[in-house]
Amino acid sequence: MAAAPLDSPRPANPKSRRRDPRVPRDSQVMLCCFDRQGRQQRFRARAVDVSKTGILVQTEEPVPEGSIVFLQTASFTALGKASVRHCTQKGMKYRIGLYLPDPLPRDI
Repeated sequence: MAAAPLDSPRPANPKSRRRDPRVPRDSQVMLCCFDRQGRQQRFRARAVDVSKTGILVQTEEPVPEGSIVFLQTASFTALGKASVRHCTQKGMKYRIGLYLPDPLPRDI
């Protein structure tokens, strides 16, 4: 395998498929969604990192892949909506990757 020229663009982590860099965060957010019966569910979450098009949060409850969630700050200020790309159990918590179709209106 030939080495790439020094001036060619390369991701910092060659295994990463991310388009935008992630910035670490440690802030509280709320996830709101509806279950299969149409009941509203609210989850406290901790933002782990954010990018222009995504956010990784950690919760105590799983949220199904494909769910649409509405993000709020801990003081219930609306941040926007997102779709759940993955939900992975890590110890007693769940790490949830969210795709943001629209940029966040404010920093979290």
